[in-house]
Amino acid sequence: MMVSRGKVLATGFNLHGQLEPALANDHGNLHHFTQIQTIDHVDSVQERVIKCALWSATVIDTGILFLHRGISGTHPDHIHFDGLIDLDGRPKRGAFFGDVSGVRGFLDDEAGDLYLLQDDGKKDASFLKHCFQANDFLPRTGKKISRIAVAGNMQVCITTICKDPAICVFSNLQSLLQGSDPVETYSSHNGVKSLVASSTTFTILGQQQPLLETFGDARYPALLGRTPSIQSPASLPTVISALDGIDIAKIAAGSWLNAAVSRDKDLYVWGHVMRQPVGGYHSCFDKILNSTGEDVHLIDIADGQDVEDVAIGDEHLVVLTKSGELWGYGSNEFGQLGLGHNVKSTQGQWVKMYVTDAGEKIREISTGPLSTLIVLRSHAHGELRHSDASSGYSPGLAE
Repeated sequence: MMVSRGKVLATGFNLHGQLEPALANDHGNLHHFTQIQTIDHVDSVQERVIKCALWSATVIDTGILFLHRGISGTHPDHIHFDGLIDLDGRPKRGAFFGDVSGVRGFLDDEAGDLYLLQDDGKKDASFLKHCFQANDFLPRTGKKISRIAVAGNMQVCITTICKDPAICVFSNLQSLLQGSDPVETYSSHNGVKSLVASSTTFTILGQQQPLLETFGDARYPALLGRTPSIQSPASLPTVISALDGIDIAKIAAGSWLNAAVSRDKDLYVWGHVMRQPVGGYHSCFDKILNSTGEDVHLIDIADGQDVEDVAIGDEHLVVLTKSGELWGYGSNEFGQLGLGHNVKSTQGQWVKMYVTDAGEKIREISTGPLSTLIVLRSHAHGELRHSDASSGYSPGLAE
């Protein structure tokens, strides 16, 4: 009987063992795609296998349990996920969230409950449901959380499910947990399908209509993909006019770059161009962000290939095409594109990152700030063939 099997491959920054603890060497970097996990029945995973990929931590959903790798908080020896298991013994549906310190919590997006990592410096840590007080903002207004995102400037955005759905922005996570009123609240009559955060902005993909709305810090208007005005200030969720009328399927965000994939499989990006060197170098995204002079840029991948998915790190961009090819752009300084030790960046070109074996298909892609993870799916009678440390593929620059 044929069964679906999967494996997770990763490349990039691994100093904290967030990709593969056993290979946290070579200054903490993996320079080629390396198998870090097998999943016996990958189709049993209801949502995404890679639940989150943060600066120092990664969480993987095997369909049976959650696996944490790397460092969160004070680095307990064991993190228990017992509180995040449903009555049927399967992991809850929802999303993990965190910051540079690692995983901070989990949102059960069906019940609207927050579970926080209880880290008191002991060897064991676990997730416990957070209980708001009756006069705190959410209970007082009858709202439950449906989505949550943490921006690089530590602002937190939530969307709510209630009689009057809303978008709420808090100055930080602690403000939300303490029950304070948000600094901004907006109505959300279109519903929310997806919510992502960059360094200073948030992007929302509507549920009833596939409209993109952005809002955030006025000091970085290019991250909004639009020009703020008196009628539509930076802080107000506003449709990106350049994408108005385009049926958007997916959105993604990195530190200084945002992206959207349309139903027609086109890739659009917008972001902030670094005018001065950051950390001794200019942004690897400068070339594509300066390519048209527009707020939003339509990106061509390998002579017009259709785009299925996109993921963004701090300085790298990864695209999965409809044909199943994996292409990358930007920095490989930490091995995040899997191009080996000698390639530091793609030098403004697109590079094919990985070639699947016969019978394999890339199920999903994900990026951490300095890493890339892919989930492969295959049908097999026996066990998955264990991959070598290197993919066996030598990437080359696209013409």
